[in-house]
Amino acid sequence: MRMIISMHTALPPRSPARLLSAPATEPIVGLFGIVVRRHDGRELLRVDELSVHAGDRLAVTGPSGAGKTLLLRVLAGRLPAGLTETGRRLGHPGRIATIPQRGLDALHPLVPIERQLSGVTRSSREKTREVLAAVGLDAARIGARRPAELSGGQAQRAAIALAVLSEAPIVIADEPTSALDHETRDLILGVLARVLAPTQALVLSTHDPQVAVALGATRVRVEAGIVLDRQPS
Repeated sequence: MRMIISMHTALPPRSPARLLSAPATEPIVGLFGIVVRRHDGRELLRVDELSVHAGDRLAVTGPSGAGKTLLLRVLAGRLPAGLTETGRRLGHPGRIATIPQRGLDALHPLVPIERQLSGVTRSSREKTREVLAAVGLDAARIGARRPAELSGGQAQRAAIALAVLSEAPIVIADEPTSALDHETRDLILGVLARVLAPTQALVLSTHDPQVAVALGATRVRVEAGIVLDRQPS
């Protein structure tokens, strides 16, 4: 089983999101000429060409209603009911880890944190405690607590630990810091940058330009349902 990144290990540079024609290796997910429409034919999202590879850090930016969340769902292969997708898809992420706006939404409300993370991911107690420590949570102190007994920042850290323990090839995060104050946001972004495995791709949506900068992510801008461009932070 792959070991997680040590808190003291220097991380390699993150590779940017790439075009389908550029990489020598197969992407986790590649989208080519994708169009998403409603049942009445109205076009909601258009993606000419976009791929996500192992280790990529991708920040999807744009105004509210632009199609950021829909793009995340398309990448995850989880299109909402009533919508149709045409175009070519290369690869599929298989297992997907999600980090929601509120960490509580990723956790079962009645199951203590340590037992929950171990049970969901089938991880050993030792590994679960190692990952909890990596995200700044003391298992001996909070492992027996239920999610409702955690602060917002603690719950978000627990959701990140769950994503890491899942060993999913792609982590989808929809506005994961929008419900946090700036200090907690910066702490959570630091945790994300440290603990995701080098083979795990992170695709996150955000309104906050500082999020992309903090993660060193490639930015993908979406406006009016169209993926416009990519640029490094």
